[in-house]
Amino acid sequence: MPFSSVNFIVLLPVLLLVYWQLPRSMKRLWLLVASGIVYLAAGWEDLALLVAITSANWISTAAFPRSQLVPKLMVVANVAALGWFKYRYFIGGLFSFDATGSLVIPLGISFYVFQLISYQIETMKGVLQERPSFLAFFLYIFFFPHHQAGPIMRPHKFLGAFIKGREWSAARFRIGVLIFLWGLFKKVWIADWLASGVVNAAYGDLHASHGMSGNALFLGVTYGVQVYADFSGYSDIAVGLGRMFGFKLDRNFHQPYIAIGPSEFWRRWHVTLSQWLRDNVYFPLGGNRKGEARTLVNLMIVMLVGGLWHGAGWCFVLWGGLHGAYNVLERLGQRWLDRVAPLKFVVFQILFMLAWIPFREPDIRSVLNLLSRGSAWVGPDTVRALMWMAAIVSFSWVEDRLERFFPRLFRRFGWLPGPAFAVAYALLLLTILTGVRRETVFIYQRF
Repeated sequence: MPFSSVNFIVLLPVLLLVYWQLPRSMKRLWLLVASGIVYLAAGWEDLALLVAITSANWISTAAFPRSQLVPKLMVVANVAALGWFKYRYFIGGLFSFDATGSLVIPLGISFYVFQLISYQIETMKGVLQERPSFLAFFLYIFFFPHHQAGPIMRPHKFLGAFIKGREWSAARFRIGVLIFLWGLFKKVWIADWLASGVVNAAYGDLHASHGMSGNALFLGVTYGVQVYADFSGYSDIAVGLGRMFGFKLDRNFHQPYIAIGPSEFWRRWHVTLSQWLRDNVYFPLGGNRKGEARTLVNLMIVMLVGGLWHGAGWCFVLWGGLHGAYNVLERLGQRWLDRVAPLKFVVFQILFMLAWIPFREPDIRSVLNLLSRGSAWVGPDTVRALMWMAAIVSFSWVEDRLERFFPRLFRRFGWLPGPAFAVAYALLLLTILTGVRRETVFIYQRF
């Protein structure tokens, strides 16, 4: 059930009202019911798979609490499950096996499998101080604000909240509503508007001409703005919903389009995935501790894994490889690039935008045809693309300043009575919902 849909907007007050009226002992059970209601909209098959995988992970560690082998085996089992449901046709094609069929990826599997792997790793390392009950563990995976498209929450930071339960806080709830509305605004008024009015038409023309027309920069920039507004909007909605139910989720975005270079971009874009890849792929490979050449190889491997995490296809491999190359280039030219920071910013922002073309396209041949033509880089759409780039950079700068100013603003108006806030929030919500054209899912739900 998309969080930007009218159905969810109507359902949410009911879920919240019942949740906060129940005694503390019953809150977690109701939250489980609420998560089931939201998740069931994707279909009972997805729900059954989630229950089965989550149960297997909890039972394995509960039955063998002191084992070092069982968590390792469960990591392998989780990776195998993800591989089967997401990559079996892609891997089969690599080895000339039958790679045909209709692959429907279960909702949120990339996100909750990574959380389960984190749980097994932290169990193996002894990071977790307290073993969770099945209910607490299931909610850690199943909590509906973040199970569809993240953020990827670490057990040692998040699991304890479901063990202890949450208490009401009016200030936390009000902040959650504001964050929720801001994310909804980005989804409805930027991402969906841009998709329906600009991006789909531009890529439709590209497909109609079999990749032989279209301005590369315009295609990349407009989709880059759309995917940022869509995914960061979802993440803000998830964080806001979490606060409304009493939980603090990690932020997933810190205005990546004001990043100076690739390394900073990935500290700002999909932050929880970047941190997961750093801790569970980059560091185990040796990080930057085994010489410069090995560091460059590790950077490329991490980005390729990040690309494949997003999807089973060569376009995602290319997308990850491009970002790997950007990181390698930045590291090799660090001393010179630091002297020309404005030029570095402009060049790498253009490169980030161009990388979005293979991210969106399923056919790598049309991508390569487009990028290899000289006419793809000049023309009136180039000017439009640069205007869009200036717009998203300006928007990101304003968003960054608003986030810095927000705590002071909230303290100034936090004394207003509840009814005044309720009326203000209702008016903001109605204003945002006037922009809804049709029910659309979030882009990252398909990962």
